[in-house]
Amino acid sequence: MLFLTVAFVTVIAATFVPSALTIPILGFGIMLIILLFLLHKVKPDYLWLTEWLIARFGWAIKNKEYTHGGEDNSEVRYLTRLNRVYPHAIERTDGALVGAMKVEPANMALEDDEAWANAVQSFSEFVNSTVDFPVKIYITSREIDEDDVVREHQNRLGDTDVRSRPVLKRLLEEYVSSNTTENGDIDSEKTTIREYYLITSVTDSDIEQFDETGDSVLSYLVDVPVLGRLFGRFQSEELSESKRDQLKEEKLESRLAQLRRGGSSLYRCSISPVDAYDLARVTKEYWTCQSQDYADITNALGTFPVVSHGISDGVPATPDPEDVIDAMDDSSDETADWEYSLEDLDEEDTADEPSVSDADCLPDTSTMHQSVVAPSSIDWETTYAVINDETFVRTFWIEQFPEEPSDGLLERLLLETDLQTDLSIHLDPFDSQSAQDMMADWISDLKINQHDSNSLKAEDLQDDIDQAKYMRSLVRANKASFYRGGVFIRLAAESQQELENQTTRLRSIIKDAPANCTLKVASRWQERGLATVSPLGRNELGRDRMSTLTNQAIGAMFPFSSNYQMMDDGIEYGYHGHNGSPIRINPWNLETGHSELVVGMPGAGKTFGGIMRHLRMMKRRTDTMLVLVDPVGGFRGIADALNAKTITVGGDTKLNPLEIRQTPQNVFESSDGVSPLSAKKDEVYAVLENFLDARDIELGAETGVLSYVIDEAYRQEGIVEDDVSTHTSENSPTMQDIHRILCDIAENPDEHNIAASESARERAAQYADELAIAFQPFREGGSYENLSHRSEIDILEGDNKVVYIDLGQIEGSASGIDRQTFLMQLLLSTIYQQAKNTQRNVELAIDEAHYLFEDQANLDFLETAFRHQRHAGLRMVLLSQTAQEFYETEQAEKIIGMCPIKVFHKLPELDDRTADKIGLTKEQRQYVRGADAGKADLGYSQALVRVEEHGTYPLHVVADEFEKRVIDYEPADQAFIQQAMNDDSAELLAFEEFVETEAQQNALATRLDITAETASKLLEEDFSKTEILDAVVEQALETETDTEEAPIQTDGGASAPDQRTTDPECDN
Repeated sequence: MLFLTVAFVTVIAATFVPSALTIPILGFGIMLIILLFLLHKVKPDYLWLTEWLIARFGWAIKNKEYTHGGEDNSEVRYLTRLNRVYPHAIERTDGALVGAMKVEPANMALEDDEAWANAVQSFSEFVNSTVDFPVKIYITSREIDEDDVVREHQNRLGDTDVRSRPVLKRLLEEYVSSNTTENGDIDSEKTTIREYYLITSVTDSDIEQFDETGDSVLSYLVDVPVLGRLFGRFQSEELSESKRDQLKEEKLESRLAQLRRGGSSLYRCSISPVDAYDLARVTKEYWTCQSQDYADITNALGTFPVVSHGISDGVPATPDPEDVIDAMDDSSDETADWEYSLEDLDEEDTADEPSVSDADCLPDTSTMHQSVVAPSSIDWETTYAVINDETFVRTFWIEQFPEEPSDGLLERLLLETDLQTDLSIHLDPFDSQSAQDMMADWISDLKINQHDSNSLKAEDLQDDIDQAKYMRSLVRANKASFYRGGVFIRLAAESQQELENQTTRLRSIIKDAPANCTLKVASRWQERGLATVSPLGRNELGRDRMSTLTNQAIGAMFPFSSNYQMMDDGIEYGYHGHNGSPIRINPWNLETGHSELVVGMPGAGKTFGGIMRHLRMMKRRTDTMLVLVDPVGGFRGIADALNAKTITVGGDTKLNPLEIRQTPQNVFESSDGVSPLSAKKDEVYAVLENFLDARDIELGAETGVLSYVIDEAYRQEGIVEDDVSTHTSENSPTMQDIHRILCDIAENPDEHNIAASESARERAAQYADELAIAFQPFREGGSYENLSHRSEIDILEGDNKVVYIDLGQIEGSASGIDRQTFLMQLLLSTIYQQAKNTQRNVELAIDEAHYLFEDQANLDFLETAFRHQRHAGLRMVLLSQTAQEFYETEQAEKIIGMCPIKVFHKLPELDDRTADKIGLTKEQRQYVRGADAGKADLGYSQALVRVEEHGTYPLHVVADEFEKRVIDYEPADQAFIQQAMNDDSAELLAFEEFVETEAQQNALATRLDITAETASKLLEEDFSKTEILDAVVEQALETETDTEEAPIQTDGGASAPDQRTTDPECDN
């Protein structure tokens, strides 16, 4: 077109000029055409010649440095495209009102093709049904620090439970030390996350239909040059400014509501409004390349005074918001009469204001708002810019998209958080008729090309024609739509060399699958590029930087994919396997429960990871206590290191299966109307049924007798359903009462209201006799006599923060595991009863938890316990070697379904049936089967963590060097010679020796019932085991009293109360 214009002008000029000038003009025109031809060959293929020339000319006259320092700082302020911030929206410099919605993204890590297809379909339908006005999808990278986490750990150092546990204190000190400077300032690690926004705007042209004069003949004549002035006198007045603002506000509100309704259908996403101050914060972060606090930006934008009255002394011409606010605080008395909110500025009568000199006046509101958001300076280069003299930025656009985009087109770029990128996807819809006309023209062009092509190419063109006709039919049926779409990217780095390196990386990501796109740099257009990518900016790079896309092609981009999980007050489980961001989970804030299932083959790292998380819970939380139930000794090391209250459960440990404790009102109200007494009776029935099943005794008609006996036992002790004050351990019946009542029924059935007829009472007596025989082990001298007394274990009472329950002392081989399982159930029941009455959260970790799922009676009790765990403040962490046993029955699967957190370490034998029940995708089950087990040279173990209603994440379980020393501590395997051969630093070796000494001292004190001082002296003397035992016996003899010692001693508990020892005899 430019060539034709030059040729036409040359010919016309040569025609009308004097003949003496004709040849020179023709020669000049030919030379100019040749010059343009050469320039056309030199210019980039993706730019028009006019665009290229304008860009170079504009660059030649451009001011290469914008700064706040000069008298005229309008350039750097205008750069933001922000005019003013209102409470409801932001006004752009072109008069448009801008609003936004924030999208909480879906977690798509290790998802299969079906999940991606669902995500793409949801986005495609959202675009087709909702986006009928210009919309920008803005995706920003934001760095967040862990300063608050470090601060919480610092505060823990002063807590009593930390001061009484030297190992825990050292762990906290080392963590704080590694995240602070030599001066004590917090310097925590930073993590890059993505934030996603839907942004739209309303311009004056969007409300033209409300202007009654806009489509009249008179309005057309007014626009005619010269004559328009004459007709303008007869035209009625246009919309007033206030009316236009009102219409724009209403239009913007309507569009945002439409986005919110449509966005609710996005796959696994949620959407929420963004107020204008938060949008201003996002804009400031973009232009300053620094994270901003919402409160700071709100105060800075909302508290400027109308006039300065001296408070601007020492404040720059473009004031820093904090400086202004500080100055206002210092002179609050002087400015009290002149301080207003921004909403009131327009309403103030300027005639009533005091006369103030120009030197005393602060800039207008628009200037102040721009100054708050704008950077201090920006220097321009041809292909990049430097913001605030420290951040190098470069803008790009995607020039060419593939004909058939793959699902997750931008996934690799969005997951690459090492690249500091901001993306803006601009979508400008065609109206339906324009789309149909465009398709008709396309079909016509294809048919012309087909007619002029050979047979082979004609067949290919026929396929394109058929596809175009199909798309046109979809457009007519409103099932498809067309858009002008463009993807614009800003890349930021800390140096020019880093910017070049990251540019190479970015080009590679965009060029390779699944994107398969072409990337172009906005050369000499960096200002336009930055404005286009910015949250408020429109497309200033031109419509030629955008492509024609269908809603299906846009759907393939599906940008709302997260790669992090960082809950507030969460415990760090490890690092995301794809990008290294911390995975932080707060079990106590989950809606569906708190419990957790951890499975993995031996050596896969499940115990290591579990202990690491328990340590971190101890390091961070003050409201949670840890109870470790250990049948195989896996938790003994951490128990000794943390000075746990140790309870050794053996053949003489007294536990009462029938113990009931008072249920707090809040727990009772949230228990879905289930009576605590009824639930306890069902639990006791399940315990006794489990006992009988383990001995191949099946309950038949005896079920009614057993239920009656349980009811009668509680009735005789005065425990009633409506009076929870009677629900105490002192009132609770015991197995002695059960056996006594059974014997009484067998001997005197007529004295019990157990049956109506004499024959039925006789059968009841017979059944009672049989049950009394079956329960003989609970009588005095029986193998389960210890379960016929009141419980002597107060697990959760006192100030104990860590409790270790050792089940390894339970004797037995073939029947030993049955006994251990039985006691595990009773312990769980005891802990559940006690947890209801403690003000603290209780985290109960059970190793080899699959034992609990082996009996049906156990499952009945577990279902009840899991159903009420949230209300009792109880969180159960179940560890096991395989996952299959948890999904073998419908009831077991239901119980595990109440564990909202599941951690899967390496499971090479994971079968597809179990994986299907868990709900693992093909990629996820392959990840679990091939996960790396914990190895010292690797530095981490791999796992898959699933959090209900949040997603599934690949996890690298990594502990710091000091945590490793505590986790790996084993009392029976400490060889100092290995330390000498180790290459570890002296600091770590010293810490390891410190952990060992503390653990040995704690073990002596808790297991031999001696004071910590005595234990320390014994270790200092380096006595042998025999000498230590002799010294302990000697001390015990010296302090012996007439008071009978309880059969079990705990470091924090008291002697058990007197027990009932008499047992009624029954003639059997």
